[in-house]
Amino acid sequence: MDYRQYLKEYWDAIDKANAADYPNGVDPEGYRCEKHIAYMGDYDPAHMLNLYYPEDFKSGNGSLPSIIYIHGGGWMYGSGDISDRYLGYLASRGFAVMAMNYRLLQQGDLQEMISDIFSAMQWLGKYGPVRGFDLSKVLVCGDSAGGHLSILTTCISRSEELRKIYGVDALPYEISAVSVSSPVAETGRLYIAGSEDTGLGQGTAKAYVDMMLGEKGEDAPWNGHMAASEVVPGPGLPPVHIIASESDVHAAHTGYLRDVLEKNGISYELFYRSKEEGIHLLHVFNISHWEWYESIEANESMLGFFRRVIAD
Repeated sequence: MDYRQYLKEYWDAIDKANAADYPNGVDPEGYRCEKHIAYMGDYDPAHMLNLYYPEDFKSGNGSLPSIIYIHGGGWMYGSGDISDRYLGYLASRGFAVMAMNYRLLQQGDLQEMISDIFSAMQWLGKYGPVRGFDLSKVLVCGDSAGGHLSILTTCISRSEELRKIYGVDALPYEISAVSVSSPVAETGRLYIAGSEDTGLGQGTAKAYVDMMLGEKGEDAPWNGHMAASEVVPGPGLPPVHIIASESDVHAAHTGYLRDVLEKNGISYELFYRSKEEGIHLLHVFNISHWEWYESIEANESMLGFFRRVIAD
């Protein structure tokens, strides 16, 4: 079986299912958005970002705590646009929010993906302050694969060695905190389709690693520096917030991440709900439908966590 093609078709099906569910969602109120800003100047759709603000906020009238969002989608699907409603809700709560597109695995390897994310974050460092972003107060957040990229990006930002490995420059600001929703942070355990003890699970997991390493294969400098367990040791992480649920199909990864954080003495807070606590508590529930009670509770937990971190 061509497992790469299988994964592509798998995520194409997720794309169609999410598009079909979109009319069931609710638009938040109280925010405005500037969309499809070319952060690298090449006008490639993969190199666009969106900015979100409270509706009545005007650039030049002070600045707001900043949220940088890295979208999920199995490293093979999605853009900043797919989480518009969620990001609008965050902005309506008094934050300046940036979400970027980046090249997916169909277009490049993990290093190229990280390079894009850092380019967007460098753009924010240059233009964010005049657009109302307070870069002394920065939360990086992401869901699913975006959770992995949020952890990895933050670790790279704090490590000269990792920046050399990934070929990126230091950011002109520090990341204050990280929040991940339904994180899938262990790249050696990406049994996205099928379980660990099946050919499908093993095949798709290997296909993911092969795509992340790209043409260099095992000789890629970032080989061994991709999973949370491989990059958190060292400079470590700022405080971490985790949104998770027992009903999440990838709930095991929350356990993997907690083990890594505890082993390395990283402070974290966990928002966790059991199966009995709600029918909506599935993978990335708080992103796909911000308006559900369970989602608002989870997202307010994240924002409260961030407010506490930046108040210290």
